[in-house]
Amino acid sequence: MAYWFYNLLLTLFSVLFLPVLAVLMLSGERFRKGVLQRLGFYPRAVIEPVLGSRPIWIHAVSVGEVLSLRRLAGEIKERFPGRKILLSTFTATGNQIARQSGAGDAVIFFPLDHPWIVRRALATFDPSLVVILETEIWPNFLRLAHARGIPTLLLSGRLSPAAFRWYRVFRFFFAAAVRRFSAVGMQSEGDAERMAALGLDSGRTWITGSLKHASEDAGEAKKAQGEMGLPMVKDNGRQVLVAGSTHRGEEEVLLEAFLFLKASFPKLSMVLAPRHPQRFDEVERLLQQKRVAYRKKSEINGQGSGVADVIFLDTIGELPAFYALADVAFIGGSLVDAGGHNLMEAARLQKPVLFGPYMTNFAAIAGEMKQKGGAVEVRGREDLVREISGLLTDPGRAENMGKIACRLVQGDRGVMERTMGLLSRYLHP
Repeated sequence: MAYWFYNLLLTLFSVLFLPVLAVLMLSGERFRKGVLQRLGFYPRAVIEPVLGSRPIWIHAVSVGEVLSLRRLAGEIKERFPGRKILLSTFTATGNQIARQSGAGDAVIFFPLDHPWIVRRALATFDPSLVVILETEIWPNFLRLAHARGIPTLLLSGRLSPAAFRWYRVFRFFFAAAVRRFSAVGMQSEGDAERMAALGLDSGRTWITGSLKHASEDAGEAKKAQGEMGLPMVKDNGRQVLVAGSTHRGEEEVLLEAFLFLKASFPKLSMVLAPRHPQRFDEVERLLQQKRVAYRKKSEINGQGSGVADVIFLDTIGELPAFYALADVAFIGGSLVDAGGHNLMEAARLQKPVLFGPYMTNFAAIAGEMKQKGGAVEVRGREDLVREISGLLTDPGRAENMGKIACRLVQGDRGVMERTMGLLSRYLHP
């Protein structure tokens, strides 16, 4: 009954959304891209690399999860060299990063959760195993994969208290959905307890940790830094503040703090990296309004930043290489209520980390880093000015903070082994 009602709502919404879809299709490539794939229609060129191979289907919703799955895909290829990997994402940016990464044999957009669409996608690719990363619970996809006898795993699983409260309201429905998982590897005990409370048998629940602990290491970031000619960013004794994955409402505060700091630190530069590419034009207008001397990364081409005070990172996938250059790193999505983004990239590179009060997506590690001195929470311009000034004035303190941060995020080196141990139960050489 619950699935019938869910599917009725999906169908009604789809019909009502058709006029809006037509308008969006005319609004630009961002909205047109992947529409047919999301409806279950995949071009031959996309299907062919995995056709008939019964691939391992790994789904990562967006950029952060795509970056964390690269090591996982590499481990699968190394241990099971004959297996093909199909990657799917939900966002256009994630899809672009997945294609650039080379981690999969084919990359697609994840199908919308309507039963007709899901059946078509599953019949097209006929995966031998489905791996979903973090917090994606799609009832029809899980139900129909289970009906076809396809094992489905949730890895690096995260169920925040806020998300759990929402799911619990509809527990009568989502309990049936999560029971379709063959097994789940959750990030923490709290996540595992919430998943069990949602209705999953504890015998199928494992604590494997976050795959973001096993993502790109410092050596890879520094190698990429050299390939892009980024050491030029730090020429002439410059100090660098990197503001990564920023959201609307944060850039203005960061720029105000930066401009105030320039009076005391004339050699200070900032790398500003908005989270969403669709906001690049908006952020560039803000830079112009603030009359900041800036250069776009897409136009630098290894030539250094010239006389620019700000490097505007209008490219995708290069943020870790810039973190490697940072004297101080700020983690975006945390001054506004967006849940915060991956602070482990900067911490792994031994950088002192600043973030705002909204770090619910990384609450456990953010809290530990704050408590043990690897990070500082800031709440606005005044806090940013004070903390950045203190770190730039006292390099010894900055270095110590970076070492603590690095030690904390590298403390769990068994994530990949535990994850592969669980995944290997459902794969055969």
